[in-house]
Amino acid sequence: MSETQRHNLPGGLTLLLEPDPEAQTVAAGYFVRTGSREEEAAEQGASHFLEHLMFKGSEAVGAAELNERLDELGGHANAFTSEEATVYHAATLPEQVGELLAILTELMRPALRPADVDTERGVILEEIAMYADQPAARLADELRADYWGAHPLGGSILGTPETVGALTPAVLTRHHRERYGAGRVTLAVTGQFDAAAVLAWAQGALAAWPAGQPDATVLPLPAWPEHTRVLHDPDLARVHVVAACPGLATTHPLREAAQVLADLIGGENGALYWALVDTGLCDSADLGHLDYQGAGTFEGGLTCDPERLDGALATFRDVLQNAGTLITPQAVQRAARKLAVGTLLRAETPQGRLFALGMEYLATERVLDTAELVGRYERVTVPDVQEVLRLCPLDRLTVVVLGPVGEEK
Repeated sequence: MSETQRHNLPGGLTLLLEPDPEAQTVAAGYFVRTGSREEEAAEQGASHFLEHLMFKGSEAVGAAELNERLDELGGHANAFTSEEATVYHAATLPEQVGELLAILTELMRPALRPADVDTERGVILEEIAMYADQPAARLADELRADYWGAHPLGGSILGTPETVGALTPAVLTRHHRERYGAGRVTLAVTGQFDAAAVLAWAQGALAAWPAGQPDATVLPLPAWPEHTRVLHDPDLARVHVVAACPGLATTHPLREAAQVLADLIGGENGALYWALVDTGLCDSADLGHLDYQGAGTFEGGLTCDPERLDGALATFRDVLQNAGTLITPQAVQRAARKLAVGTLLRAETPQGRLFALGMEYLATERVLDTAELVGRYERVTVPDVQEVLRLCPLDRLTVVVLGPVGEEK
């Protein structure tokens, strides 16, 4: 694999090229530094709505042709929206790299026709309704709303039926104009391709990309509430519980140590599994670490029979409160190795490497090769993990309970 190249194009767009002559495929993705975190409360869901509309075609290429050309690549083409990023990606065979780049670039120039907005609104409202029927999705939205309050991180990525219903073509066009400017966009290409040829193409095809607006100001974060809220739902047979407490931001030097701590507690072989699942108290229990600009969270939860809720929740809290006992040299090394191997496995395909490269750059503006990403886990020490525990009070939880249980718990 060749060294990663970073190029700043004349219009401000960033190009990341990581050719690998041994790869069997090529992958490319546009990584846009925008997401639901930037949305006003009345415009929740705009970022996700735009993601859908990008596949409706440009002024030059209609929806049917656009999607046929993506399908003809033969690989996986898709997109996703998060709180801080929107990503459009595809993969194909090396001989089709020209068409891959051409059609992805066409996708980034949507026509945003009013008729398409009306049609896609119905699709998104159905998506919102579908997730509303899923306890895990309902709880995730409820937990974020409780934990973050009125801060944009507390909003729903999909939006609500009311906000999505009110989004107009004019509002969506404004969002695209302001938030898809060159300074926010990174095109990453990985796998088998000619880096010089792709650079020459980009210098011509992408040079006139509109400027847009600078990144949004990161708003101050609210203090999280330490409470337990119960949502009574007699139609559910089981109880679902989610919990959150403070974590570390994307750029924090101990971010990897926070992931190690989360694995020790809530990974597949973590303390929560042995305390709750192996004992039969719960059928699932986990904890993970999520990081954002300026903030992070440890989030996890459990599912159990209603009569076991009190004991299960007490045990969940007890595991988190006594997490310091888990931080041994052997355990830290084991968890760090698991995370390092997972990084290596994902990097074995151009598409897996694409996401690691693009998302890391979008979040931190660092270009890290796979060896460095792996090394950051391998260098995690016991004092590092202990410092994360000192910085992040795992005993101060925001908890939401959903199921056939009473109002007070």
